[in-house]
Amino acid sequence: MPKRTFNRLDDDKKERVMRAAIEEFQAHGFEQAKIEVIAQNAGVAKGSIYQYFDDKKDLFLYSVTWGLNYFMKAIDRQTPLKDMDVYDYFLSGNRERFELLKKEPLLVAFSMDIVSGKYGSLTKEANSELNRVGEEYELKLIANGKKRGTIRNDLDDSILLLFFQGVTEKFTATIIAKAKEFEGELTEEQFNEMESLLKSMVALLKQGMER
Repeated sequence: MPKRTFNRLDDDKKERVMRAAIEEFQAHGFEQAKIEVIAQNAGVAKGSIYQYFDDKKDLFLYSVTWGLNYFMKAIDRQTPLKDMDVYDYFLSGNRERFELLKKEPLLVAFSMDIVSGKYGSLTKEANSELNRVGEEYELKLIANGKKRGTIRNDLDDSILLLFFQGVTEKFTATIIAKAKEFEGELTEEQFNEMESLLKSMVALLKQGMER
């Protein structure tokens, strides 16, 4: 976790540090990544990185969750989390989300490398951090659905979460992979292809979760 000195930075500087870190880790892996390169690319002194984080591992693990949180905050700006259930999450603002995936190839590639096991002995810990942040968000969506009466309340949230993850995992990976393949402005045909996948996924979710 970052130290107080990092949390006191303005948002732009935080983002510069995290993007520089992710770029270095994604390009060279954890072992070969250099703190001095991250500092130089972020426009800060090498010593400042150690004022922000305990060590390189601490910076790496925070980079893992920062990327995911970046996407979730962008989604929340389009449709606030408090206004969404699990179905709204996948059906609202899709064009903007697909465009966001295309605009952030570095963050997408970094996340996919984590899931695929590129980071060796750190893979388990990195995926655990991804799952922790993702599950917190997904449980909030499930709770919202129960309050709104769109999700069945006869099952425990943890069981609903398992079902949700089982249905969405491969669909989400397929959509992210497709977004990486598309070049230039998103065409109507490309958008319709990905939206069709999302609608199919939501239909499956509703069969098991809808009240």
